[in-house]
Amino acid sequence: MIADALRGYAVYPHGPIDPRIVAALDFDTLEKLPTEWITDDFRRRIGDDAWRVRFRWAKDWSDPAGYLLILVEFQSQWRSDMAQRMARYAQLVYDEMEITGGIGTPRPLVLPLVIYNGPGRWTAATTLNDVIAVPAAANSEDARRVAHGLAPFQPRHAHFVLDFHYHRQDDPRADNAMSLLIGLESASTWDELWEMLHLLGQLPERRLAATMLEWSLLRLRVNIEMAEEMKKMAGLDQFQSQLEERAKGWRQQLIAEGVEQGIEQGRTEGERSLLRRFAEHRFGASAEPLYPLLDQVRSSAKLEEIGEWLMADTIDQLIAKVEIAIANDRIH
Repeated sequence: MIADALRGYAVYPHGPIDPRIVAALDFDTLEKLPTEWITDDFRRRIGDDAWRVRFRWAKDWSDPAGYLLILVEFQSQWRSDMAQRMARYAQLVYDEMEITGGIGTPRPLVLPLVIYNGPGRWTAATTLNDVIAVPAAANSEDARRVAHGLAPFQPRHAHFVLDFHYHRQDDPRADNAMSLLIGLESASTWDELWEMLHLLGQLPERRLAATMLEWSLLRLRVNIEMAEEMKKMAGLDQFQSQLEERAKGWRQQLIAEGVEQGIEQGRTEGERSLLRRFAEHRFGASAEPLYPLLDQVRSSAKLEEIGEWLMADTIDQLIAKVEIAIANDRIH
């Protein structure tokens, strides 16, 4: 995943890095580093991910100029202080490697990477000097002198943000695991999910494909036993049709649970409660406008139909259909 993030997104035209730099890395040497440290003031600091990878000309890890440190932070929310956090993260890694005898002076090169899968575009500063208040050059001669004379002394530590939101509309590539992850994260209907799972079956790294399949099922709130069953399949070429059958089973399970709950609370109220729960699992806070609409649906058969829509539609499509169903019911 780290290698595909660099190959597919950190280089031109998507990212700021020359493709020849990434081509100079020997990804067979890529290895994970510890990401937990105790700082000088005895505070515990945990990073998300740290890796090192040698350049093709390096024979071992003894030369600090022979490898690259890749520091990764995963974010689902926008953070205005990420430039400071990533600079601090790099310094902690340097300090830890110096303490454990891993490096001296000079330090190895570093590539700080933020992987962001939040709902909106990332707009926070990606370099430290972008958050430093420098006098505007046009204010006065003194301001211009200060801005120009002190600029070389300001920290310029930068990081690269892999923004899933920016790439949601890209055509997914079966040969790039990060591309498939972005597609799986972005799928909003069952049809889109089926397409992504079909491409996942073509991923050359089979172990990674199986892990991503399990993750996808867990993200859909599929139980652990079912996910394990799918993961143990001999080949991933069958899983799309099997998953479609599972989806039918989920719908039937929704209906069955609704009936069982309906015995105690009234059939339709039990189905409404179950649909609310499933909508919350699938859409999160975006499902809230749906809840008062469900209270207006009087037919158990219509609630069952809404359960089918819930599995296939986006939240906007679902709300529109339910509103039409309520209007039709009032007319008749």
